[in-house]
Order: sequence, then C-alpha cells, then structure tokens
Amino acid sequence: MTATATPAARPWVAAGFFAQGLLMAAILTSLPGIEERTGIGETEVSLVILGTVVFAGVGSVWAGALATRWGSAALLPPAFAVQSVAVGLAMADAPLALLFPIFALFGLGVGLADAGNNMQALTLQRLAGRSLISSLYAVQTTAAIAGALLVSAVAGLEAPFEVAYGVAAVTGLAIAVAIRGRLAPDPEAAQAPTERPPLPWSGILVFGAVVAVSYVGDSVIGTWSSVFLDRELDALAVVVPLGYAAYQACSLVSRLTGDRLVTRLGRAPVLTGATILAASALGVAAAAPVPWIAVAAFGAAGLGIGLMAPLSFSAAGDLSPDHQDEVVSRLNLFNYLGVLIGSGATGVIADGLGLRAAIVMPAVLVAAALLAVRAYRAPRPTPAIPGGDHD
Repeated sequence: MTATATPAARPWVAAGFFAQGLLMAAILTSLPGIEERTGIGETEVSLVILGTVVFAGVGSVWAGALATRWGSAALLPPAFAVQSVAVGLAMADAPLALLFPIFALFGLGVGLADAGNNMQALTLQRLAGRSLISSLYAVQTTAAIAGALLVSAVAGLEAPFEVAYGVAAVTGLAIAVAIRGRLAPDPEAAQAPTERPPLPWSGILVFGAVVAVSYVGDSVIGTWSSVFLDRELDALAVVVPLGYAAYQACSLVSRLTGDRLVTRLGRAPVLTGATILAASALGVAAAAPVPWIAVAAFGAAGLGIGLMAPLSFSAAGDLSPDHQDEVVSRLNLFNYLGVLIGSGATGVIADGLGLRAAIVMPAVLVAAALLAVRAYRAPRPTPAIPGGDHD
C-alpha cells in the first residue's frame, strides 16, 4: 500500500476505533445492571474490572508478538470478534463464577484492539506523512458517547440492559467482518525475519509516563467528578453528571482539532499547551466553590487530556519505525496502569484527605508531564509523499 491508498484505508481504521469505543462504553456503563442481576456488591465489581484490566495488559503484549508476525491489519478483526463474543456472553444470566472468565475474555480483546488500533493509526500517519491519530481518537470518543446514550435509551424504554449489549455485540461483529482485508498492512510484518534490536525502553518509559498520567486524569474525572459535584458542592441532581459530560465533549473537540494543531505548531508545543491547560483546570476543579465552575473546569481538562495519549503514541512511532508494533504494544500497557492508579489511589486519597485532595493528585501528575516535552521534539519519519508535514 502506498500513500495514495491511505484515504481508502482510513475509514476502515476509523471503524475500528468506533467499535472499540462503543463496546467499551456499552459494557462499562451497564455494570450496574449486572450488579443488580447477580446481586454482587462493589467489591466484586471492582475485582471484575481489575481482572479485565489485567487481561487487557496481557492482550496488549500479545498484540505486539502477533502483529510482528502477521500485521495489525490481521489482528484487529479477531480482536473485535473476541470482544463482541464476550459482550454476548455477558448477556446471559451467568453465575458470578462465570463473570470473571467472561470479563477476562473481554479484557483480552480490549488489549488486542487497543494496541492494534494505535498500530494502524501510526501506519496511516507514516503513509500520509502527516498527523492523523487525534481524529481517530475523536471517532473513539464519539463512539463512547454513543454507547453511553445507547445504554441510557434502553434504560429510558425500561428494556433489559442486555438489549444494549446485544446492539453493541452485533455492531462489533459487523465491523470485525467489514474491516477484514481493508486495513493498512504494516511494512514491519512484511519484512524478512531478522535479529530484532532491543526495544527503545528509555523512550517507551518517557512516553508511557505521559500516557499513564493522562489516563489517571481521565479515570479520576470519569469515576469521581459526579461524586465530587454531589458531595462536595451539593449540586442539583441534573447538574451532577454534567462534569463528565463536559469533559467528554471538550475531549472530542480537542481530538477533532488536534491533527491540525500538530501540523501547524508541532507535537512539543501542542503537548505543552495541553498539559498546562489540563493541570490548571484540574486544580481549578479541586478548588471550585460552586458547581458551575467545577463543570467548566472538568470540560477544560478534557481539552488538554484528550490530546496527551494521541501525541504520545504518535511520538513513540518515531522511536523505532521498523518495529513500531512492538513499541506500541508496550506503550499501550501504560494506559491500563493509569486506569488502575486513577481508580484505586484516588479512592484511598478521598477516604483519607477528602475529594478535593483526590482531584489535586492527577493535577500534579499531569503537570509533571511537562518534564517530557523535550522528547516530543524528535523528528518524525520522512513523509511518504512530497509536501508531507513535519513537526
């Protein structure tokens, strides 16, 4: 595939990002339904989520090995099929003992697809010679919002939550079939087997730290913004969910515009602005005296946090272009590390020091990402077509 074929593959890569966002949102926003159906408590739900995250990490590492052999284009259809089958199994009135293997299977598919999607995004960027990854993340954010609205609509119709699972599973399977043979084959998989050089771990750790803190912030806002508005600021019930809604909406805006910003300014300046904005906004949210300030601050945080992971994966693609799939599979692990820290540590801090202190924690971590900005100035690969954009 040449650079001129990039437009043909791009919609199918975007479909992969859509499938991932929809499946994740559908299963996670329906957890209360599973909790009610099975009679399990918050502890059991937390263990199920932990198992999902652990197996997602396993899937991400596995994705590096499989993509190196067959390419990420071959990896993604079965990855979405695995997730869809797991979502379908979750529709059954299974006992608690079966929930763990079902969600482990889902997590495995999540890790394979997360890594595979990022591999495909970087392959498209190398072919096009310009930034594309932020717009693909925007598709995933749009799908996540659609998934949440789907679950909400099902609940509004007083239908069983399993209906939303069925819609998501069928959509995921349809996309798995549709993208087969239409994705961008990565050059790495076409190379003859050679002795592989060591992975550039110093760069992976730098970019991984930024990915991790971005997902700490994302997880904290997703898990605790509503609780903060309710308990700390005594917001009206109609206002309580607006902090997370504003965060997602602004994250979508930043991802829709991120590629143009990178083309015009370069990765390092964009990361600098995104980091300062996100850290400052989280600080304002933690100190907010009234609900509307907190809602606006959570939204502003989304403008910054929404760009940190796409920028990091894009920069990591420069570390070892001939072995980008392995780099991506390792970098993707920091996504799950951030989720674990954001979900776990925040609860401990909230219990000990209060919710305001819990929201300060990600603000400090996100601000620390400024220490990594220099690494984002690394030159990008030579564009595949004349007139390609450079950082």
